[in-house]
Amino acid sequence: MTTRGVPSEVLCRHAEKVQAGLADQDAAWSRGFTRRRMLQGVGMAGVAALASQLVTTRVAYAASAASTGNTLVVVFLRGGADGLRMLIPQGDLLGGGYLRSVRGPLVPANADIRALAGTSGWGVNKGFDSLLPLWATGELAFVPAVSAAGVTRSHFQAQQVLERGGPSSTTGWLDRTLQALGPGTTFRALAEGSAMPASFAGNQQKLGMSSLAAFNFPGWDGVKPQSMAAISSLYRGFAGALAEDVTTTLSAIGTAQKANASAGPQHGAVYPKGGFASSLADLATLLRSEVGVEVATVDVGGWDTHTDEAGDLDALTRSASDALAAFMTDLGPARRKRVTVAVMTEFGRRVQINASNGTDHGTGSTMFLLGGGLARASVFGKWTPLSAATLADGDVPSVNNAYDVLGELIQKRLSVGSLATIFPGHRFASLGLARAT
Repeated sequence: MTTRGVPSEVLCRHAEKVQAGLADQDAAWSRGFTRRRMLQGVGMAGVAALASQLVTTRVAYAASAASTGNTLVVVFLRGGADGLRMLIPQGDLLGGGYLRSVRGPLVPANADIRALAGTSGWGVNKGFDSLLPLWATGELAFVPAVSAAGVTRSHFQAQQVLERGGPSSTTGWLDRTLQALGPGTTFRALAEGSAMPASFAGNQQKLGMSSLAAFNFPGWDGVKPQSMAAISSLYRGFAGALAEDVTTTLSAIGTAQKANASAGPQHGAVYPKGGFASSLADLATLLRSEVGVEVATVDVGGWDTHTDEAGDLDALTRSASDALAAFMTDLGPARRKRVTVAVMTEFGRRVQINASNGTDHGTGSTMFLLGGGLARASVFGKWTPLSAATLADGDVPSVNNAYDVLGELIQKRLSVGSLATIFPGHRFASLGLARAT
């Protein structure tokens, strides 16, 4: 019998060696801890190299007594999504006629625009069809003309400013939110994807994972339990960050494995293909498992539509909407009451079409929100009717601030108090878009 090409007798001998090493380690350490005895213990266990593969999570805590039980999910559309093709102003009161005169084919045909009931002429791209049932239940909202002080037309610069919560901030706004919230579980802050976003930059505890299935102890299945026991025993009696990381990581792996055992769409949810949908499916599994997720991030790339925008943006909108709709369905009616999703991008696009049937980098963008924490279905915030005289250097004037949207969500849904340290230097103004817990 073999396991991945390794004879079972070899694995058994390895396991026996680990167990014998641990027994010797106990005997050596019973006489007191010295650097030499610790190194002897490492050598005996024979698994110290695995420590370099551990996920650093800092300290794990029990759920905070002050926790609301709510979750904020921040989805970032990387590339500068064109909000004017997603949330469309119609009629002269909003400047719809002017938009058609300078955009031509980039304004969807009337048949491809879904009117938002109860608004004064707003409509959305048909790519939102899968999310529109949430409008009827008060779980979908939009904010147009969004930006923040210091944001430019540079992708990297704009993303950094928005995610750090200000042009001079050295940590991320979500990291500072975690500090304000106080202790939480190991899974309190989660970044789904290949990289930790700048919004999480800082010293607060958070986890990053490429996928729930891959969040596992390295090595062969036949020796994983023995290796995990060896690592755990190796750091017994030690204080400090590394010992805490070991304990936290092994606990997190166990929790993730338990959650993964119940993975799979629930409540009839059907996810489309793609990494974004897979990340949302993992997140839904963890949220249903109640592991204490308070904030989470997921990224989606590809929104820089300089050429042939109509087809590309519509496909991206449909795919993202289908994934988000599946996520909300997967959570189920009860769990999604405690989940609010904020979808944002670094900047909008210029109002006028370019020579390549696309749009170039602009200013005012569009955010959309999902979940049970919303006050109602609506288009929130201010809007300047589009005309040649009202554009800001060819862009949608940014009359709504991204920090106001995000600040209201963390205040009302997560019960964060003052926003002075979260968005330093910003004077907060509520848009009335969220319900207090």
